[in-house]
Amino acid sequence: MDIRKVIHLNDDYFIERSDGHITVYHPVLTTSVHLDETGALVWELCNDRRTVADIISILCRIYPENVAQIEADVKEVVINLVENKIVSLK
Repeated sequence: MDIRKVIHLNDDYFIERSDGHITVYHPVLTTSVHLDETGALVWELCNDRRTVADIISILCRIYPENVAQIEADVKEVVINLVENKIVSLK
């Protein structure tokens, strides 16, 4: 994965928040993905301008005690979102 690419949110997806978690779903395609707290943080930082690297950097500043794990976690979330066609990388 090229972490210099911008994460673009695809249209027509809705979110439901519950206890720090997010479910992203498409009502017509019946696609849904449940995001845990880490995934929810990544989702909240996606704004069609930030790259994967930007999100990794932001989370590393917020959670310096978890720097070793953050990059892998962010990549895993983004891959899941891309595979489910919820976001694209450009």
